[in-house]
Amino acid sequence: MAISMTITATLCFIIEEDNILLIYKKKGFEAGKYNGIGGRVERGESIEEAAKREVKEEVGVDIDNLEYTGLLEFYSIESEPDWRVYVFKAKIVNGTPIETDEAKPLWFKVNELPYESMWGDDRVWPPLLLKG
Repeated sequence: MAISMTITATLCFIIEEDNILLIYKKKGFEAGKYNGIGGRVERGESIEEAAKREVKEEVGVDIDNLEYTGLLEFYSIESEPDWRVYVFKAKIVNGTPIETDEAKPLWFKVNELPYESMWGDDRVWPPLLLKG
């Protein structure tokens, strides 16, 4: 009998006026796609701490005013683990987004997201997040 594992992760969307910061993921899970900024929650870390750490690691900025906007659950039908992803909106409080080994940050108009280069389900729920 296989043991089911669930990965807890965060996904953060930095929104400034009518612009949203997405990353082009260069390696690892999601490589080749645009998405918000995030990753796995580490042992002993709160979900909010993980969101802030992931943003700092992936694009080099500090964020604040984390606003919890939802929970995404992805269920695997194969041997891959399930995912529970906590979604946030935030503002930059220090720094300018920089490219790292893992991600290339790009600003998009909120009404011009590159859906053709995002996950299929991103056509459904990010518009709801953006509408509040």
